[in-house]
Amino acid sequence: MKKKGLKLSAILFLLVGFIGTSQFKAKMVFNTLNKEGVFTVYAAENGYKYEFNEAGKAGVIIVKTDTKEVVILMPQEKMAMKTTAESPMSMGNDPLQAYQNYKNSELLKVVGKETINGIECVKSILWNKENPTQKMFTLWFSEKYKFPIKIINHIDGIEKSGMEVKDIEPWTPNATSFSIPEGYQIMDIGGAIPKH
Repeated sequence: MKKKGLKLSAILFLLVGFIGTSQFKAKMVFNTLNKEGVFTVYAAENGYKYEFNEAGKAGVIIVKTDTKEVVILMPQEKMAMKTTAESPMSMGNDPLQAYQNYKNSELLKVVGKETINGIECVKSILWNKENPTQKMFTLWFSEKYKFPIKIINHIDGIEKSGMEVKDIEPWTPNATSFSIPEGYQIMDIGGAIPKH
């Protein structure tokens, strides 16, 4: 989904089925291209989702970890777009999936541990494949929450470009937390065929 206002694809490209048993709700603050955006992230064993509001338009990105299905909800239009976790669109809209993609790569090097917002994290640097001395991203990943707590985007060339998770609190999902609401038109992005 192409977003208005914030261009999140570079940062979101850094975060598939990597959620453990931690369940939480938190605020996720993005700073991209000198613009700030705030998402609410909800995580549980069977999935996670991001809720956001950009330029007066609400949106939700849902990732189901068991099926690796990604759903993008547009509540005002009552529309849902479905794709897979491995698709370029999903990788560009989800920091956790992109992190998982790079996690076992020789390009991502662990450099130590640091505490971010009171949470112990493993600090890693993602290096550029074509230029091994160029940093692309610095990431702080929480083993406790199985989620990136902070990412700095060095590609933008803007000092504060990145994302940070704050105000983590317990959250318990219900049966519909990761479901498409009734009455939504569903479009499969792979085939671009609307389903009812």
